[in-house]
Formats: sequence, C-alpha cells, structure tokens
Amino acid sequence: MVTLNTILPIVLLAVLTFGLALLGWWLFIASEGVYLGRRMVVWLYDLFASRYDGVKDFNPIYEHALLAQPILEHIAPHRAPLVLDVATGTARLPLALLKHKHFQGRVIGVDLSRQMLRRAAAKLRGFEAQTTLLWCPAEHLPFADHTFDVVCSLEALEFMPDPQAALHEMVRVLRPGGLLFVSNRINTKLMPGKTWTRDELAQLLVDCGLADADLEPWQEDYDRVWAIKDGDSEVTGARPLGEILRCPCCPASGMIEHDDRWVCELCPGEARIGTDGVIEWFPLQARC
Repeated sequence: MVTLNTILPIVLLAVLTFGLALLGWWLFIASEGVYLGRRMVVWLYDLFASRYDGVKDFNPIYEHALLAQPILEHIAPHRAPLVLDVATGTARLPLALLKHKHFQGRVIGVDLSRQMLRRAAAKLRGFEAQTTLLWCPAEHLPFADHTFDVVCSLEALEFMPDPQAALHEMVRVLRPGGLLFVSNRINTKLMPGKTWTRDELAQLLVDCGLADADLEPWQEDYDRVWAIKDGDSEVTGARPLGEILRCPCCPASGMIEHDDRWVCELCPGEARIGTDGVIEWFPLQARC
C-alpha cells in the first residue's frame, strides 16, 4: 500500500532534482558562467565556440544596417578609422565593417576565449591586411592611452568579472573625440548585480569622461549605446599594429614583430603568434 512515508521521499527527490537542474541551467546557460568566475566563462565559450554562429544565426543584412552603417555614419566623413572590438567572439563586428563597401579602416579584435578567436581567424581569411586578433582580457588592453578612433563591445560587459574596469579600460585607449559603441543589457531578470540601469550607465559614462551619450532600443535584451570621449584629437587612422602595441611588462615600450612572435624592445617579454594568426597575448600578461 502506498503511504505518505513512501511518497514523500520520492516527491522530495523530484523537487531536489528539478531545483538542481534549474540552478545548473541558470549558472551555466542563462548567465553563461559569470557567477562562477572568469575561468568558467572562458571555458564555456571555448566549449561552445564551434556552435556559436549556428545558434546566434546573425543576419548579414541586419549586421550591415544596425552595426556597420551606424558606426560609419557616426564617424563620417572618416572612412579609415582604427577600430578596437573588445570581446570580439567569432568576429561579428569586424566582419560587418569589413564587408561594408565604404570601410577602409583597420579592426583589432580582442577576446579571452582562444577557441572563439580560432573561429574568428578562419572567418577573417582574406581580410588579414585589415584585421588583427589578440588573445587578451578586456581589463588589460596592450595599447597606449588615446589610441583608437572607435572602441566597441557588444553583448559582453555583463559577462565580465569587472565590467566597470573593462569600460574604463576601453575609454582609456579611445582617443579624445573618438566613438564608444557598446550594448547594455536591459533584460536583467536572470543576471542580478551584473547589469546597469539606463540611468546608472549614463552616469558611469559621464564619470568615465564621455559626453553626448545616446542610449537607444536595439534588441529585446539590449540597448545600443553611443558616446563620444570628451575633447578633440586627430584621427588615428588605420595604423599598423607595430605603432600601437605596448608591452604589458614595461608598458612604455613598444613591440616588434619577429618571425612568429612579437618581442619587447626593452625586456624579454614576447607574445607568440599562433598558427591561425592570433597573437597570444594572455600568457605574456600572466607572466608579467
């Protein structure tokens, strides 16, 4: 005979199993590992890299109309900017710009997922003269102050361990008068403590030295955010990497390309170039 004493353990086990499954979905899928630390986030992206584009299924027409075209309109009449894409993933933004018929600039993409960069490198074949990919974190960018004409970061800040530090670093390498283009997650139900309200982000941009911030609806989960860095300066333009790369061990010194690696002018620091062309900056930063 079935009694309460026999049913109760089964019910409790079912509830516990469901609860653990729900917790696992939230920690690993919905929040992409961000509450478990940076290593988990990177590991998940490495694991997911081969399927990322298939799941996202970005439409080239939308990417042109909603990413590349607005960027070029914001920086007109300049057509050859130096662009930094932080958390570039599989090169979504670089490809949108490079396929625009009026874009004549150079794009540098950085990411901490080595496997995502491997996929990006494969997709950027044929554009090597206009692109560079670096394996490095957003919080420690290997570039001098006031370097880039445009700095972008899409659908990424909320998955970083310290998004405010990453944002400050992006502004640091943006030249006065340059354009910052980021996304701000507005669907915050599943990511408490990892997102900003529109007012919070607007104030943070002011605190970072940015003016004319414009937050506009973009996707169901995100706003597009445009802002200009205070001040004015000459356009940097599509300079070669050797003119802007800085050693993480002695930041005042530049780097020189030598065979299959970049080497510091003043110290033993060096970053290997992978067989796929990605500059493996992260191991060098870890040693410094």
